[in-house]
Amino acid sequence: MSITTVLHEASLTGAPKIGGIIAVALKKDFDTRVLCLDGGPLLPWIEERLGAQSVKCLDLGNSRNHTPFAQRVRQATAALEEEPGDIVYVNSLSASEYVVAAKRLGKRVVLHVHEKAAEMAHLLGHQLTKLEVLPLCDGVVLAAEEIARDLVEVFHHLPEHVLDFGIAVDAEEIALAARQGEAEARNAAGEPIRWGERLAIGMCGHASRRKGCDIFYEAAAAAPQHDFVWVGNWGPPDTPENVVYERFLEERLPNLYVSGLAANPYQYISRFDLFFLSSREDPNPVVLAEALLLGVPILAFSKTTAVADFLGRSAILCHGAANTEDAARVLNALDPEEIRSDEFRRLSDGFRARFDIAQKIGGLSGFLGSL
Repeated sequence: MSITTVLHEASLTGAPKIGGIIAVALKKDFDTRVLCLDGGPLLPWIEERLGAQSVKCLDLGNSRNHTPFAQRVRQATAALEEEPGDIVYVNSLSASEYVVAAKRLGKRVVLHVHEKAAEMAHLLGHQLTKLEVLPLCDGVVLAAEEIARDLVEVFHHLPEHVLDFGIAVDAEEIALAARQGEAEARNAAGEPIRWGERLAIGMCGHASRRKGCDIFYEAAAAAPQHDFVWVGNWGPPDTPENVVYERFLEERLPNLYVSGLAANPYQYISRFDLFFLSSREDPNPVVLAEALLLGVPILAFSKTTAVADFLGRSAILCHGAANTEDAARVLNALDPEEIRSDEFRRLSDGFRARFDIAQKIGGLSGFLGSL
């Protein structure tokens, strides 16, 4: 059996990264190809593992967002006519025109849903998906159990065949990458971080209000006894949505460090004493699983993500939406000796089976084979 995985973009985080990891892992049981609608840094990673001949990029960019859905379906149909896949694995509602196209061509289709209800409604409102998409699916894979309720709420339908797959990461690759390279970060004055002297509180992402860059910044100001490290793009022109960049330049907090774009975030995450998910909304934060597998405890908010329920004793979980006041209260109460203790950091040891793709892929392969 052959499978074509459709990725709406090729970023190194979130849904695209999970889709890439799944496509590579499925190679063990299926003839696997990847069709990516836009370019990005994930493509070389997939090509290295699947072979360049098994990866195709349409490089459509933002033009899809301004193209009527019916026209996108025609484009998707033309693209899939050249793909040999028996099953089309559509890795996000953002690419759901490929669900319609696959059924037009008589192929079985599986939709991997990462989006929560608010994002589903946003995609519907911008004509990036349609209510008719869900009934066309032969199966649905969920990034979190509660997404099933969101699908019923928004689409008023849930296909018969559903798999609660959750988050998947490559544990072996993460552990290897964490040991490679230097983790350099500097504050607004250009001074480098001195790892280990104080607690290092970290976050990864593209600085924006959605990622809570302002909450992270304000937490750094409220807890000057700790070092805060943002891994990812922070300044212009890459981050026009960074609402605190001017404050960053003017106030020059000595304890807020930024890495800029990092090809290997794991060398940073492994040095964190606490991973602080400051995002206001982050439906499928792969980085939480990555941090746990590196033995890094987590601070998060219950309304940020659909997967917060699994954190349990391995994290500090605040009730409600992400906010500076609660974050600062927790951060100022941290005991460095306790949070750095082996006992505290070993709380995440049991999560490998839950997240490691090598241990999860068998269930997904069986699900696809049964359709």
